[in-house]
Amino acid sequence: MSGTEEAILGGRDSHPAAGGGSVLCFGQCQYTAEEYQAIQKALRQRLGPEYISSRMAGGGQKVCYIEGHRVINLANEMFGYNGWAHSITQQNVDFVDLNNGKFYVGVCAFVRVQLKDGSYHEDVGYGVS
Repeated sequence: MSGTEEAILGGRDSHPAAGGGSVLCFGQCQYTAEEYQAIQKALRQRLGPEYISSRMAGGGQKVCYIEGHRVINLANEMFGYNGWAHSITQQNVDFVDLNNGKFYVGVCAFVRVQLKDGSYHEDVGYGVS
């Protein structure tokens, strides 16, 4: 293994042997070279139309999205059932209005997706109902 690969992947001995004395916590397990290559290959794939759903939104617009269960299944296939995690790191209610007997709410949420090696992506979403 080259020095670069070892820096990225954490070396060959990053996983403790079964029954070993050391315990790694989530976010500290390095990927093997084979796992890394398989993940990179999977991430380069384009989603087919069967993954895309649509619905009507406000103002008569059609919006396209990926259903949550499909995202979870894809992440499990790519990273393994216990190879990833997600969390809401911040959530803010921006407004609550009552108009003509109906409530309208605006919410902002920051979501983090983390992989078993500690790498993560965090982004923000906003919804109004």
